Amino acid sequence: MSRFVANCMMCITAIVWGTTFIAQKTGMETIGPMGFTFGRYLIGAGVIMPFALYESRKVNLLRALKKDQNLNFAAFGLGLMMFGGIGLQQTALLYTNVANAAFLTALYVPLVPLIAAFFLRRHVPLNIWPAVLLSMAGSYLLSGTSSLDAQFGDLLIIGGAFFWAGHILLIQHVLEKVTAPFQLSVYQSLVTAVLAGVIMLPLESPQLADFLPMWPQLVFAGVMAVGIGYTLQLVAQRHTPAAAAAVILSLESVFAAIFGWWLLGEQLAILAIIGCLLIFIAVIIAETLSADRIKRYVKAMISRSPPC
Repeated sequence: MSRFVANCMMCITAIVWGTTFIAQKTGMETIGPMGFTFGRYLIGAGVIMPFALYESRKVNLLRALKKDQNLNFAAFGLGLMMFGGIGLQQTALLYTNVANAAFLTALYVPLVPLIAAFFLRRHVPLNIWPAVLLSMAGSYLLSGTSSLDAQFGDLLIIGGAFFWAGHILLIQHVLEKVTAPFQLSVYQSLVTAVLAGVIMLPLESPQLADFLPMWPQLVFAGVMAVGIGYTLQLVAQRHTPAAAAAVILSLESVFAAIFGWWLLGEQLAILAIIGCLLIFIAVIIAETLSADRIKRYVKAMISRSPPC
């Protein structure tokens, strides 16, 4: 696969994820956030299953998991991280709007290298610090322009961003050991569905009839976001560098804001829009402006400064 095709797949993924926020927001009228998560990920796993079975003829993921215990834990971690991210995100949509949720979810981009530095003991590039500061400033503006409930929802989204960051880090680790994107997509989707179901039963206690009115949203979110979106991400990230992939995927927030305004009539205050722009700029700085380039800029400015 060429780099161009992989980037196009990332753009499609960003569009799919952005539009899915609408289904997530409107799909909880008769079921709770865990019920919606359970239904959509079960549907998504079913959609990908035929491709996973075909892929298993060449590379068998279950056999690889049995041989490598570390790989087994890492693959389960993909589902665990995905459940943490989507569970908090889905719950937050009860309290905040689509635009806030989408932009704050993009905080995973600068968080990825930070988590790698603190937990994996890797060097943090110089360009990460201004990106983190901008992200915090943008988050403050977003949270400070709405009600107390919306602020609580924003905090849930920020917490979910840590899980999404962990998910991205684990994807790179797992794909280095086994090349089975379709099987991994089914595996992480089933883990997410099971964990959501375990929480759903005692806390929400939905009936089968409660899922029927939300069937269109569940199918859209399951087929598009889980079945297509996450699978495209797993396939394309093998051919697109992580930095470029993160920037392209961050367009998810832009599409979510556009569709939230278009389909749900959601409005953003001026300060909230500025906050969104700051977060988007932070995403770009964290992934495209290298530390070496910053050093060159600093040296050029020093060389051009007049002598004292």
